[in-house]
Amino acid sequence: MVSILQNLHQKTYRLETIVTEQKNPFYFTTKSYARQVEVYYFGKVKELHQFQVLVVDFDFSDDENAMGKLIKKISYLFDELECKVDEEGNIMTVDNLLSLRLRWVQIQEELSKSHKGDVMDRYFGQVTNLLEDEDKLIGFLGGYNMFGLLFNGLFNSFDTKMKRESSEGFTEIMTPVKNGDTVILKISAENLEGLGVEHFRGLFVCKKNNYEEGFIEIRKHNYHLKHSLVWTG
Repeated sequence: MVSILQNLHQKTYRLETIVTEQKNPFYFTTKSYARQVEVYYFGKVKELHQFQVLVVDFDFSDDENAMGKLIKKISYLFDELECKVDEEGNIMTVDNLLSLRLRWVQIQEELSKSHKGDVMDRYFGQVTNLLEDEDKLIGFLGGYNMFGLLFNGLFNSFDTKMKRESSEGFTEIMTPVKNGDTVILKISAENLEGLGVEHFRGLFVCKKNNYEEGFIEIRKHNYHLKHSLVWTG
């Protein structure tokens, strides 16, 4: 039987994060960060599944201002990812880590010409430190704003209800609902008290072992985050 992971081969997805920030009671800002990604599956290596993910297009709503341009240039660092994932879809290794480090040296050198100061030095240092620690990098890449809707560690949840601890400290609850050959994975949360998260919900859709759609919504004090994934071809 072909698994959900194997069915990711040669699929194209649109990943998007929409951030709404309440600056004050009367003023909101909304920014969107969308990427078109192509996924290629190269079989199993021992117990892990080998993938390549290519970001073929970026569409950032604020890429005309200075900060938006900076974020977009840094995002190009992660436009190619080679990784291995387990049966649940968790990223376990980053296989092109050396090339990412070398590419960051080039990107940082270019950006440093026009972005100077202590704030930028600290920001560049954070990226450098991230690339030096594979475990932290895997955690970053597995975030919903990166590739966490694609490699989400939930593919076995389409068969049975489960719980897991989120990176922010609350408990995610995954409940599969089957309707013919379609399985909708409903995601809710508990233990949100004291964590600054006011609302959390999600929905993943799988049809005939094809992962077609994913959605996560997080509401915090002044932020409203919507992460989405849609299979486009």
